[in-house]
Amino acid sequence: MTELNYLYQWLEKYIHTYYTDDKFIMERVLLKEEHSKRVASNTVKLAQYAKLTARQQTLAEVIGLFHDLARFRQVTEYRTFVDAESFDHGNVGAVMLAETGLLKEFSPTEQTAISFAIIAHNKMLIAPTSPENELFAKIIRDADKLDIFRVLPPIQANHDYSPIMIEQLKTGGVLSYTDVKTLADKRLIRLSWFYDINFDWTLTQLVEEGHLKRQLAALPDNEDCSVIKATVEQYITKRLK
Repeated sequence: MTELNYLYQWLEKYIHTYYTDDKFIMERVLLKEEHSKRVASNTVKLAQYAKLTARQQTLAEVIGLFHDLARFRQVTEYRTFVDAESFDHGNVGAVMLAETGLLKEFSPTEQTAISFAIIAHNKMLIAPTSPENELFAKIIRDADKLDIFRVLPPIQANHDYSPIMIEQLKTGGVLSYTDVKTLADKRLIRLSWFYDINFDWTLTQLVEEGHLKRQLAALPDNEDCSVIKATVEQYITKRLK
């Protein structure tokens, strides 16, 4: 939105301070730079789908734009996007944004909503909060996942899945990164994300773009995986009927 041009310009200048000749870091800085813009666009579409007011759409866009603010520092200092190996980028990003003073144009209530959503976007669950704060958290979580599905390459790994994750996914629900033991387990994590999509609009995009089909096709044809596939397909069919 035009009224947010100053925020886009600020973020662009900020990100450029992390530009470097280090190819490893630069690739990831550029990746997150483009990701931030696309997620901001996704949040606006979701806010419109949810029939939010123009002001609420603006807040959603701000959250999308800055949700990964800490990623640039993270990859530069730690050479990773793994929070467990560095810091929680949601928590740190919210603090960083508050310290910039960029949110002074927003009311204290709006600043709280923005901060809460950024903190919540990468958590296993959304902490108890007000209905409006929860709504913004749900929007950014969906907008973020939608872009991640669109840009992440398939996981190249064999099928040595951890039994605990297989059993959990057979009954449906979101899996925890704390249970990941193999690279293949991350494939199961991605599939479990379908249980953590808040809006039917997002789920429809993921299905129509073939992301669900690709995730299911990556699993082997065995009894356990057949149960997993049937469970998630039944869940999505029920959601979108």
